Amino acid sequence: MTSAPYKTSVYNLHVPLATDTRSLLYNTLSQSFAVLTDDERRMLAGESFDPSRTGDPGLLDRLILNGFVLPGDIDEIELVEKHYSAARNDGKSLLLTIAPTLFCNFGCDYCFQGSDKPTDKMSPTVMDAVVRYVDQNLAGLKMFHVSWYGGEPLLGLPVIQELSRRFIAMCTERGVAYNAAIITNGHMLTRETAAILRECRVELIQITLDGAAEYHDARRHLLSGKGTYARIVENIASWLDELKFQVSLRVNVDHRNRESVIELIDDLHARDLGGKTLHMYFAPVEATTAGCSHISDFTLSKSDYGEMETQLFLYAYRKKLANFPFPPKFMGLCGALRPKALVITPKGDLHKCWDTVAFEHQKIGTIFDVDRIHDNPLNRMWNDWSPFRNSSCRNCRILPACTGACAYKFVHSEETRGEAAILPCPSWKFNIKEKLLHLAQLKGYIAPEQIPPGTVTNPQELCCYEVPGAAEALPDKILLAKQASYARAAAAQSFVQIAAAPAQ
Repeated sequence: MTSAPYKTSVYNLHVPLATDTRSLLYNTLSQSFAVLTDDERRMLAGESFDPSRTGDPGLLDRLILNGFVLPGDIDEIELVEKHYSAARNDGKSLLLTIAPTLFCNFGCDYCFQGSDKPTDKMSPTVMDAVVRYVDQNLAGLKMFHVSWYGGEPLLGLPVIQELSRRFIAMCTERGVAYNAAIITNGHMLTRETAAILRECRVELIQITLDGAAEYHDARRHLLSGKGTYARIVENIASWLDELKFQVSLRVNVDHRNRESVIELIDDLHARDLGGKTLHMYFAPVEATTAGCSHISDFTLSKSDYGEMETQLFLYAYRKKLANFPFPPKFMGLCGALRPKALVITPKGDLHKCWDTVAFEHQKIGTIFDVDRIHDNPLNRMWNDWSPFRNSSCRNCRILPACTGACAYKFVHSEETRGEAAILPCPSWKFNIKEKLLHLAQLKGYIAPEQIPPGTVTNPQELCCYEVPGAAEALPDKILLAKQASYARAAAAQSFVQIAAAPAQ
């Protein structure tokens, strides 16, 4: 090693452990874990790091290798931005989100698209234009991915079949890998329909269940008011073992269904759906648009949701129905920010984000004249957005994991409502310490008794003001988080005892 000065990474997160003086260390850039002695923790506590202070000659090498320490002349945020830019501008993949129809057979009260959805389906003229666009953009690609979206995309199954047939033929001829995913409510996804989707190269299916039968049926019912839970679960069971789809089971959580989610997990476990290719994840209901603003009284605060999410993941993990989440890398790098990614509506309107498909004023162009999107002001806003230009994001220790989380809440901030408009941060900002402790225990890095009871992430601790180039003051709206209380006692956590229960 050279004798150059070293510094500790601003992306280090220290979490104290119970039973002794050791602590858990995690780096959100390198995604590395370490368990430190008290002396090692003190050595890493400052901005600079002196390798001569350690009696372990190999310690410095290990710390550098895992990203906890770096040479003092490296601009760390510049390094993160370089990797982010390379990933964002990778030109080897074409990503399309296609809505065969925006109509839906469900009447969910929190739907961000609202209840007044158009019934038209994608016409042959629009399909031909989509195929022409793909044909003109396949050269030099390694992969072409389609996400089928809606409304309820299975109401336009013939469109999915026809476009898939043409996409697969083009990709096969040009040597481009093709795969697809679908976001569906699952009510029409029978064994026969699932087999058709397999022929269409669909590999991933996202389905939503919002609690056990009684509660799910109260808010995710058909337009007629009839319940949907039994049909959806029966559909999944009819093809899960045979067709081997990866199933991402989304559960939207608010004040109304927080207890019913536990009942849902128990029911799916009793039906022997755990330990297969179905994995649950949880998402907060947010009243972010005019279409769903009427349910704002039922939404959870970000801190309350963050507390609950960790316990729900633990419970589902122990029932073999979820993978315990690992901190993401560049979470905010979705298709909306990639140059070769578009969302296409049934009329052929083009959007960057699927959250805008119901709002015509937020389109960036049309599939019949794609070249003109480059001059569209909204498209330029999407292209120009970067978390590295936002002082709050630049000042955050979880920037490499988050990278802005959801660009829509920044690009369309004037149309975003609720707490998401004030504090557009993901749940990781409110529970990363708790999640890291449990993740380290599940990986065998620490013992269960080393998890301190009542550990709570305080978002203020994630600010790293020493990041070069981020001297601007944090926006007032971000500082509103300081008004919330994060010192929640473990005894007050309603899910603690449930989460501690062994798998059955």
